[in-house]
Amino acid sequence: MRGDETLEGERRETLGELIEFLVIIQKMGQRLAYETHGESYDQVLELNELLRQTREQLELIQRTAQKAD
Repeated sequence: MRGDETLEGERRETLGELIEFLVIIQKMGQRLAYETHGESYDQVLELNELLRQTREQLELIQRTAQKAD
């Protein structure tokens, strides 16, 4: 069963890394929104909303995985 524990650890690590990565991307998206004017501003806002939803979904997956442990 050692292999299962290793896979679980890798999955937790991957989820944590993805969340950290999305935090960085969200900060960049916020900076882009601050710097963007005109026609593409609405698209930047939509991107930022999608990034927020993606991060929330990853955090939900992470919490669910922790409960299963």
